[in-house]
Amino acid sequence: MPKFSVRFLLLTPLLSAALAGGADRSPVLAPPTVQGGAPVRDLQLAADAQGHLILAAITDNGSARTGRGTFTARTVRAWRWADGRWTPLGDVLNYDQPRPAARLNLTLDAAGTPVLTWNENYGDNDVVVFRAWQNGTWTNWPDRYLGISSPQAAKTRAVAAWQGEPVLIWGENVRQGVGTLLTARRWQGKEWLRSAPLNEAARFGRQPALALNRQGNATAAWLEGDVYTSQVVVKRQSGDRWLRLGRPLSRYGPTYVTSPLLALDPRGRPVVAWLEDAGGRDTLFTSRWTGEQWEALGGTVSTGFASAPSFALTRDGQPVVAWVEERGSLGRIQLARWTGRAWQQFGTVNRDAARDARSPTVAVEAAGTVVLAWREDVGGVYRLQVRRFRL
Repeated sequence: MPKFSVRFLLLTPLLSAALAGGADRSPVLAPPTVQGGAPVRDLQLAADAQGHLILAAITDNGSARTGRGTFTARTVRAWRWADGRWTPLGDVLNYDQPRPAARLNLTLDAAGTPVLTWNENYGDNDVVVFRAWQNGTWTNWPDRYLGISSPQAAKTRAVAAWQGEPVLIWGENVRQGVGTLLTARRWQGKEWLRSAPLNEAARFGRQPALALNRQGNATAAWLEGDVYTSQVVVKRQSGDRWLRLGRPLSRYGPTYVTSPLLALDPRGRPVVAWLEDAGGRDTLFTSRWTGEQWEALGGTVSTGFASAPSFALTRDGQPVVAWVEERGSLGRIQLARWTGRAWQQFGTVNRDAARDARSPTVAVEAAGTVVLAWREDVGGVYRLQVRRFRL
């Protein structure tokens, strides 16, 4: 394995063991405050152009009751890493408490403004809600919510940020017949404006991913087809039109495909990662758009049964990918980067390979360092963990 140094931002009161292969130990830093040491259920990490990290998490917040029974309340919080410490960005972000919360999205605009999106429960119906960190406080946008409990809600979305505002790819089931339509949505005035559909409804567009270029124009990727005969379709916005980039992506033709991820390299070219059935095993692949066609970046990235991929690009446009590989009932966090010729594997990087680890999320700082966050079972409670890799 090529030599590399690792610095840890381990969110734990204990020093960690060094990585196999002689990685250096580093000082332990104080974690963000998680109220009452509550279990972490979801997390997202992002880095702005100045190298500041934003971490957001959903954590348990005790039990509560409604007329329909008892539920686990959850809270949404965010922090910024700067000057060697985590600083809270406000307090609890939920619009109402106690409420269930789930499915967190964190995205930054070109100026580094964080935009958060999550599901929150209102009167036993889930809605999608939004906030942005603007002028030192979180926006109050309760009127922007989108319902996901109606018959037309396809419960599929992707989120990006432009000038402090969320930009969406949103899925809706057709009102007659079967199928799902994907549209781009931006807030204007007092409503969400939607584009013409990106796909044909009969092709069941699912699991979209979204990225914006420097002009704010969108590129979107999504799964198209039935569950067991899908491929990844990529389209780029051109005015009011959406132009397909090359042929649909998959290594083995229409098959079971899931979890597409999308980012734009410094030249604005899309890089896509996804999971695909390969011999009965969910396997991670990546490809880059050359301007004329899709170019495979090596062969398989993962070696075991892969899930929950996360994806970022280095400053020179090379992908860094994190994912979970299953070993029996345990999830182990894996990390790899594309060198331009091959995949450099870092192996299992969670603190203890004998403990279950989930929800990896990766970001690249301005200095080129890679930061990986995840949640790991520590004594029966999933705790935040963060490592910094100097490649």
